[in-house]
Order: sequence, then structure tokens, then C-alpha cells
Amino acid sequence: MAHVLVVDDEPHIRSVLRGYLQADGNTVTEAGDGESAVEVVRGGGVDLVLLDVMLPGIDGLEALRQMR
Repeated sequence: MAHVLVVDDEPHIRSVLRGYLQADGNTVTEAGDGESAVEVVRGGGVDLVLLDVMLPGIDGLEALRQMR
């Protein structure tokens, strides 16, 4: 299936999303802040990013700009 990056500063939300996505056969990577998310995407291999807008450090919108 797909490699999905879940980005949220709340571990419980990441855990719930990871559970649903893995149950559907996806590979899931997690990030707790925008900087980490940008690093993962730059490393390659990510098909989809679920991105929270309100993140510590750089917010989700800035992280998205850097990813693009």
C-alpha cells in the first residue's frame, strides 16, 4: 500500500491514526513537530502526509511550504 507520514504533536492522536492506517496495510511513520516532518519527507519514500496545522516550532503550513 502507501507510506504515510502522520504529523501531530499529540501522541494519542498519532497512535489512533497509526492503528487505522496500519490496519489497512499502510506503512506509517510518525513525527511530533514540523521540523521532523520536513526531514522525513526530504528523505523520500513518503506517499501521503497527514499534517496537523497547529504544531510546536514551525507550524503545519510552514512545514508544508518547506516540503513542497
